[in-house]
Amino acid sequence: MDRNQYLLSGIIILVVFVVVLIAFAFSGNNTFNSGTVSFEYPKAWSQNSMVGNFNSSSLYSEVTFTTNYPDANGQNQPAYIIIQMQQKAKGTLNLPSTNSIVMNTSNSSVSSTSVNNVSAAQIGNFGSNLASKYTVIDKNNFYYVLTYICPIYAVNQTEQSYNNILKTLKIS
Repeated sequence: MDRNQYLLSGIIILVVFVVVLIAFAFSGNNTFNSGTVSFEYPKAWSQNSMVGNFNSSSLYSEVTFTTNYPDANGQNQPAYIIIQMQQKAKGTLNLPSTNSIVMNTSNSSVSSTSVNNVSAAQIGNFGSNLASKYTVIDKNNFYYVLTYICPIYAVNQTEQSYNNILKTLKIS
């Protein structure tokens, strides 16, 4: 009888260990690291495409992450997080201010924030079907633009992933 108890205890411990191992493998974050940019993003998001290499000689670099959220009918709808880096252009452009553009758009908001001690502007737009937010960082002769675009019902989950990227973003 003692032998069966040890065998049963061993099987239970093994099953618990495998469950914990699987849960650990599917939780947490992945790390993106290219050139001067690094950050963590949730494992539920996958890197979809990349242009450039985010180094100081790049004119433009971009990486896109996607995930799917089911709608009320159970159909998966994509959400996107896009990180862009582009060199600042020399000279001047006579464009309307961000405030004037956004204030002419319904359901938009403009705010300032800090990303790793660097001042950034955020523009959010929430419609009846779609939500988006842009964070613009001006650093080291480059503009860094972080954007999310998602179905309105997935704002909370997408915003959480987006904020995680902003919180862990490092630009060297």
